[in-house]
Parts: sequence; structure tokens; C-alpha cells
Amino acid sequence: MRCALLTLLVAAAAVGAAPGPSCPVTAPGEAGTRTRLGPAPRRTKAGMDRGTGDRDRDGQAGMDGDRDGIGWDGLGRTRVPPTAPGALAWDWVMLGVTGMRWGDTGLPQPTPPSPLFSPPPQRFASVPRFVELLVVADEAMARFHGEGLRPYLLTVLAAAARSFRHRSLGNAVELRVTRLLVLGPGTPGPPPTSNAAEMLRNFCRWQQGLNVPDEDDPLHFDTALLFTRQDLCGAATCATLGMADVGTVCDPARSCAVVEDDGLQSAFTVAHELGHVFNMLHDTAQPCRELNGATGAARRVMAPVLSSLEPGEMWSPCSARFITDFLDNGHGHCLLDRPPEWLPLPSALPGSVYPVLRQCQLAFGPESRHCGDQQPPCARLWCTGHSGGRSVCQTKHFPWADGTPCAPGSACMDGACVSITRMQELTTPLDGAWGPWGPWSGCSRSCGGGVRLSHRGCTEPEPLHGGRFCRGKRTRVQSCSVDECPGGSGERHEQCAAYNRGPELGMGLPAPRDWVPRYSGVAERDQCKLICQSQTLGYYHVLQQRVADGTPCSPESTGVCVRGRCIPAGCDRIIGSKKKFDKCMNCGGDGSGCTKVSGAFTKPRYGYNDVVTIPAGATHVLVRQASDPGAEDVFLALRRPNGESLLNGGYILVPSATDVALGKGITLRYNGATEATETLQGRGPLPQPVVLQALVVDERRPPRLKFSFFVPRRPSGLLAHRSPLGPWPHPFRPLWVRDVDGKWNCDWGVSSEHARSRDWDQWVALRGFGRLWGRFVGIWGDEGIWVYLGGIWGDF
Repeated sequence: MRCALLTLLVAAAAVGAAPGPSCPVTAPGEAGTRTRLGPAPRRTKAGMDRGTGDRDRDGQAGMDGDRDGIGWDGLGRTRVPPTAPGALAWDWVMLGVTGMRWGDTGLPQPTPPSPLFSPPPQRFASVPRFVELLVVADEAMARFHGEGLRPYLLTVLAAAARSFRHRSLGNAVELRVTRLLVLGPGTPGPPPTSNAAEMLRNFCRWQQGLNVPDEDDPLHFDTALLFTRQDLCGAATCATLGMADVGTVCDPARSCAVVEDDGLQSAFTVAHELGHVFNMLHDTAQPCRELNGATGAARRVMAPVLSSLEPGEMWSPCSARFITDFLDNGHGHCLLDRPPEWLPLPSALPGSVYPVLRQCQLAFGPESRHCGDQQPPCARLWCTGHSGGRSVCQTKHFPWADGTPCAPGSACMDGACVSITRMQELTTPLDGAWGPWGPWSGCSRSCGGGVRLSHRGCTEPEPLHGGRFCRGKRTRVQSCSVDECPGGSGERHEQCAAYNRGPELGMGLPAPRDWVPRYSGVAERDQCKLICQSQTLGYYHVLQQRVADGTPCSPESTGVCVRGRCIPAGCDRIIGSKKKFDKCMNCGGDGSGCTKVSGAFTKPRYGYNDVVTIPAGATHVLVRQASDPGAEDVFLALRRPNGESLLNGGYILVPSATDVALGKGITLRYNGATEATETLQGRGPLPQPVVLQALVVDERRPPRLKFSFFVPRRPSGLLAHRSPLGPWPHPFRPLWVRDVDGKWNCDWGVSSEHARSRDWDQWVALRGFGRLWGRFVGIWGDEGIWVYLGGIWGDF
């Protein structure tokens, strides 16, 4: 999702009048803004807004350049094979888009795990993070501040750093300024513009060229900040204080923010924009409303309107939850290294350095003065200005800076005038310590593998006044209800099916009634989102940001999802277990219970050719068809034994990756007909037999189709039928059969074995036995008996 915009509430009153806004009106603002203003002498800054058009975040259009949250592809196209009597149609399934975050509903495409994603060193743990900052001030900043620019910037950043050390953040995050650049006249820099979105894009491109990839290099930085005195504008108004991309902290191309300098309160603009970089939403966003409760956390850092903060509070529960989940899911790996060098930030409170007169000048211009008759002190900074030809007092609803003298022996702290002794108490750091572990939660599932959780908080004591946040594990996870569920179609299938009667998806699209899980094209970091696809309509959607705890991460993984993160587990569904499936898909097995079946397709005929019937119970299915670049000769297809098409039937091809659902949570993954090498694969075991086909459109090219899978060595039973063809003359590779003693035997050269027939209550002597490809697998008996394998092999 793109960009968050910050705006500030401004009010004004005539000199000598009561403080506060008069005649409140609603002014036009950008999408998502809330504007509340009186006759202010300066343009209104009305709330940390997300912008308009394709730069919105909180439920508005244009998330990160994607469309409207539905997975799409391009238009269809028709190709006519050289020897085909008609057209071979391409059924273009709907593909996803990149860069999706919390509120998005499209499917993120696969992205490399580095540098954007890496598993954290410890699961559900508080570990120190260090944000290495490049701080850039443009020429307008240099003109306004002159020689005082550098200490001013460090003072603002020190206040922002204190906000990230507040206990309400729930994480140990330290801001470290590793580089500070001032762009003077003629200094190369990003192209100047008043458009906030364009300025952010220009700055992000420019700063990437300054970075050094080596994290051990002193010139490396994790995030870049641009300070400007340029009046930033959105699509509709110039009520913008800052802009940043969301959830990009370790992305070298997008971990950046633009901040309009508006006085010492710019520290909270910095904190807000960095909050977005850490994936935080506005506190009024839909996902935050439940997390924040009835109070709504209206006066916290991530509030959409920037005004004074609630005393003693900083971050909302939603902000703490989002940054915690973001870091727990591995998105802050670049912050784990402590920088070798950084610029020290001043420890003095800003009000002790910048008196109230200077605070007014920084916020409202060099001609502004403090309105000294406005009471009480510290609560709100009122400064002089002009509007409509008369003098007014104006405020941005922020208190005097902490440390500002307010009375003899007293100074401002959190908007109140307190004694110096009390102020020293309020600025003495107190480190936090873990409280006791809480009780275990209930199991997330009644069968099939669930998890239960236990938490502890950094509460005994809570860290105060910039004290260190607790380090170590904050959540324990334990497996439960690991017994197999009776029947069922698979955990993720059930969760998708729960939406089969959901509301419309928007864009006039009806809600499907046949949701199934989608695995193809899902990035590793998105495996624990509930991404479902309509079998008939083709499009797919992120229906939930998290699957239920205990859900397998993917068909190829034994890991389970816990709080949106894939946690390693064994095939026995126990977290931390080392047990693995063998090639037969037996948990903890040694692979001796099955045998590999492999073959190739060598005799093409135009149209659909049956290659092999893959039986029920087959595991580790792998099919490959290699074609020359640009060649359209052979394509993979799949059908049921009754003729029902499962993939690429009716001369209609699926060009992109898709999942073939076979029931009971089992799928085969197909990479698409447009790939030079088509693949069809899955771990199984298959719940029913399927027929692999080759669709030949050019008989002149030799096919390069190979397949393999594993089948159990021990059939579940034998079915015997007479054959009119007489004894079979050729030797076969033997299969397992049961002798009269009930033992299983298998070897080459056995002249006779005994097998019990289900249909005949007698013993049948078998002379040679093996298997044939096609619609059956059989053993030829002495008396002209075809013995079909049932059960695991399926009833063909």
C-alpha cells in the first residue's frame, strides 16, 4: 500500500479573545482527511491523511499500485496449432499483484526471501532493533534554519527516538542517525516538487543510490528521512505534513519518508511516518477499531489528525500489535545489527534549548511571538500571526515543548507545569522486567493439529521514561489435538468453504460458492494468509490476513501457521518435532513401504493421449514436459477416470500457475502452459485415481514427457477375475502377494505364489506376476486368471 499523508490541525483566535477555534466549519480536504478549522491565518493542516488516488492506504483506492484487490491477469488470446482443425483457446486465469499489505485482497506474487524477508532469530520474542537513519535536509531547510539546522534536526530526532522507547510500543526499537546531509545551493539531490507523492518517489529513488548494501559499512542505512520546508500538497489540498510507504522498513528502494518541517512537533511527524514504514495503520482504520476498543486511541502517534498527544500515552494497542506482528513475521531482519557508529542525539529536553519564543518562530515563522496571556501555561502553544489584516493568536494544538520553563523552579512536562524535582523523576529511566507467564489458551482446533498459546508482559515493572524494554520470548506455543480428524477435506479447504455464502467482493463481482485454497504463486511470507480461489470464476482473494492457528503452511510443508507466521513442525503436527514424511508419506517411515513408478510418453498422436493412470494412494507425483522455446507441441492434461476434465481439457489451456483440487485437502500444483517446461506435482496421497494425458498439437516433434510417483508395496486386497486369453507367456516384475502363511513375499523368478481371492473362496496358484500400464494392474495366474489389485490401487 502506498503512502500516508500527515496533516495538522490549526486554530486561531483574535488577540485578546478566548483561545480556541471559532465558528468550526468543514473544509475540503484530501480523501481520508478530517479537517476542522477556524479562521486560521495559514493554510490548514488537518490530519495525518493517506492521500488520494493510487496513494491511499486506509480502505481507499490504489494499494501499492495494484487494482482493487482481486487477482487478475491480462486478456485472453487464441492460438491455432499448425495441424489443428480449429483454435486452441487460452483460458487466462486471474493473476495477483505485488506488495500487498493488511487491508489488501489480491494475491502477492512470489518475491525472493532476501532482502525483504528473512525469518527472525527467535520466535515471538522481543529483541533489540536498530534503525540506521540517513537524514537529509533540503535547501529550504538550510535557508530557514541557517547555522542552527544541524542541532535542530538532532533535537527533533531525539524526541522521535524517545517516542520509540515508550512502553506502549511493546518493542525495543532504537533510532540511530548514521548519516546527516544538508543539500545546499547546487548540491545534487532529488528533483524538487510540491507534490508530496512525487517528492517521495523522487527521494526514494535518489536515496537508494547513496546506500551501501554491506550492513557492516558505516555508510549503510536502513531508512532515509527527507526534511523540507516546502509546502507539501496532495491531489486536492496542501494539507500534507508527511508521506511514507507502508511496511517497507527493510526494502532499500522504499524504506523512506518525507517530512515537512513544522516546528518541534515535527518529531511526531517523524514518529508517525516511521510508524507507517513499520507497517502501522491509522488508528481509525477498520482493522484498528476493534484492537483499540471504545476509546479509539484518538490522541496517539498514529491518529489521522495530528494534534496534542494524550499525556503519558504514545502508541495505540493497534500500533503495538501491527509492529509486533510485522517484526515477528521476519520483516525487520535488517534492524538486528547494531551500527558501528552513529551521531549522538542530545539528551536535553527540547524546551530547555528552544524557549517558547523560538518555538513559535519555528512553528509559525520568524515574525511570530508567543501569546503570553493565554492560560494555563504548557497546555497549548499559542503564537501571534495575522489573518484578514488583523492580529490573531493561533495554535496547532500542541503543548509547549517538554523542558520549557513555565514558572520559577518549574518546567513543562507532558503539557503540565511541574516542579524541577518532579520533572527529574519523570525523566529518570526505569528498565522493564517480565511478568509471570499467563495461562494456556484453549486449543485452536479440536482435531487435526492445533496450538495453544501462553503470553507474558513486560509489566513487573513496566519500562518508564525511556527505560529499556524487556528482551526475550513473550509468547509460548504448544501443540495440541494432533489426532487425525475423521473424514474432512483439509483445514484450509474448510476455512475457504466457510466463505461460500459471503457478500459480494465489489467491482460487481458475485461472491463465489466454490472457494478452494490457492497455493500457486503465493510468496513464502504470505503462506499463512487465507488466499482462496473460485474454481468456476477463476479469480482469487485474500479472505483473511491469517489462517486459523495450526493450519499447515502449504501442501509441501509440515510447518503450521501460528499468528500469521509459519512455525516449523514435524509430520506428527508437533511444533519442534523432527519427524518427517518418507516418500510413501508415512510419518517417520523409512521409505520401505512403497516403490517408485516412472515412465515416459513416446508415441504422440494428435489430440488427447492417455499416458498413465496414477492410482489412488500415489505419493510424490512429478510430471515434466519440456518444450523448445516458442514451440507448441505437447501440453499436460488431467482427467478423472470417468472422463471429467481436471486440467487443460476441451482444448482450453491454463497458461499460468494453478492448483488442481482432488479432494480431502490434496492438490496437484501446475505451473502453467506458457512455461517452457510444464510441471505437475504434489505430495499426495491422492484420494482418487487420475489419468495423466498429453495434449499433442504437433505430431512432428518428439515429446519429452516424463512422470514418476510412488505406490505402496502392499496392496490392500486382491480381486480375481477369469481371463479368456490363457496363460501369460512373458515374465513381469513381481508385486507383493500374500502366501498361505499370511506373509508378504516379493522376489524375481518365483514360479508360483498363492493369493487369496476376495471373490472366490479358494486358493489360486500364480505362476508369474507383475503389472501392466493402462486401465488395470494385474497378475496372471496359472489358470488364466487376471488378479486386479483393489483398494490402494483403486477400482478401475
